Amino acid sequence: MLVIKQSAGRFLAHRPALRSSIKELVELAFWRKTLWKSKGRFYNAHLVPFYTTFFGLDQAFYAGKRVLDVGCGPVGSLEWATESVERVGLDPLADSYVKLNRGLHKMCYVAAPSENIPFPNGRFDVVTMFNALDHVEDVDRTVAELKRVCAPGGTILLIVEINHPPTVTEPHLLGMDIVDKFDGFSVERSEVFGIRDDHNVYGSLSDRHPFPGSGKPGILCLRLTKKLN
Repeated sequence: MLVIKQSAGRFLAHRPALRSSIKELVELAFWRKTLWKSKGRFYNAHLVPFYTTFFGLDQAFYAGKRVLDVGCGPVGSLEWATESVERVGLDPLADSYVKLNRGLHKMCYVAAPSENIPFPNGRFDVVTMFNALDHVEDVDRTVAELKRVCAPGGTILLIVEINHPPTVTEPHLLGMDIVDKFDGFSVERSEVFGIRDDHNVYGSLSDRHPFPGSGKPGILCLRLTKKLN
């Protein structure tokens, strides 16, 4: 199955419009299946540690802050952050996601691409992007936007797969050097974990699955702080 996905990824690499349409269909199919498995309501409690203790933070860190989750999905990734003054989930499929979750979430969903985030410079104190950077159309433009909307002294939390061959939904081969794109930021925490055979990213992180070594598929986890000048 992985070989088929990789072959399709190579075929679509030079057909961006077709790839984008297929990717959206695959993403929505995945979330519909997830919703069916969860009997009509998305489960999100398992995500809370990844915004907090996994990166050496607690929920109090988010009090009074503006938070943006890029590539948020439909599950209500920021529902727990009740003490934040603003919590926004951004995704090109956000309108479809709100239909899937029936508008039950209190966080705000914004339909927009990560390459063109519709908020002013420095709007958010915390910007997160989990398991999504390798899904975007343009990695460099996305990184530039993450940096732009993060406030001076603000935090970026990034979880991204590295060293995996491109597929339809994950069309980019990213490596450890992704951190070099975050100029103007200091690295507060950097860890790499392996990926389980079932390819469950959050399960792999919860298990702290060992990284097999340089050049092998893994998951890079970064906590970054935007320098004040």
